[in-house]
Amino acid sequence: MAGAIARLGRDRPQIASVIDIGASNGRWSRLALAAFPRARVVGIDPLVEREAELAALARDNPRFAYVLAAAGPEAGGTTQLAVGADLDGSTVDGSDGALREVPTDTIDAIVTRLGLKAPILLKFDTHGFELPILAGCAQTLPMTSHVVMEAYNFRHVPQTLLFHEMCAHMLTLGFRCFNLAEPMHRPLDQALWQMDLFFARIDDPVFASEQFR
Repeated sequence: MAGAIARLGRDRPQIASVIDIGASNGRWSRLALAAFPRARVVGIDPLVEREAELAALARDNPRFAYVLAAAGPEAGGTTQLAVGADLDGSTVDGSDGALREVPTDTIDAIVTRLGLKAPILLKFDTHGFELPILAGCAQTLPMTSHVVMEAYNFRHVPQTLLFHEMCAHMLTLGFRCFNLAEPMHRPLDQALWQMDLFFARIDDPVFASEQFR
């Protein structure tokens, strides 16, 4: 992932805003701050347990800000979060973990409130909740040049789109997959479990040539 983000930063230095949806403790945001040295980076996470680390990153880097909420289709509401024992496995509308009511916000509202500029890079680490989040991105998607999305090969929650279904859905939104990083295999049988897919707009220069070299 670090190499893929660094290459994207070299190839697309014009990216002005990065939104880290499912920011955890800010480790991915740190990669983005390094790869896009002129961009503002916003981390979004619903877990109060992560606030101290996100606040520390914001104090250390004036280009970083965070929102303590679950991204979704509605601003100012709440949703149920299943909080996993390791925190990182927490899932909106999941069943594996202690249920907790958390505030919700939309990407559109956050972009407007913080005055974020285009081109925007959206990163999703949202464990099957991608479609509701995308529903709250209607105004942001036209400003978005790239999406990095954790995608899955199994429906670990009922609303999960499998990776090929997500590729088809993203195409309807005007984005096409051009890279992947960090494939993960499940311990059960070493079958492909998930990977991070990189999407660019269908008119991006990366798609201009069909040649191998």
